[in-house]
Amino acid sequence: MGFIVNWHPVEDWLMNILFTYIAFTSAFMAVGCLVLYALEKLIIFLYEQLKEFFFPTPQIPEDVYEQICKEASDFVWAKHRPWGHDDMFAEYMCLVNDMCIDKWNEMYD
Repeated sequence: MGFIVNWHPVEDWLMNILFTYIAFTSAFMAVGCLVLYALEKLIIFLYEQLKEFFFPTPQIPEDVYEQICKEASDFVWAKHRPWGHDDMFAEYMCLVNDMCIDKWNEMYD
């Protein structure tokens, strides 16, 4: 009376094989995806390095860069700041970067 268990050793053996097959296949696919992802990133990196080696990106001339730095310095120091202890160097660096990007686009685009 009570609870009847339908347990068959053949079904248990079959489920173990099926589970092992699914686990092995999933692990194999996961490792394969990781390998393909790493291979893709390696190919992209090598392509960019070779492209930069054979066709280097033009740089801004040194005198133009110094002029940009001077203009950025004058602009940052000319601002009126009623508060003290302002981080003007960070603002200067951001401004130099933006001005260099603008000048590069103006010269080479």
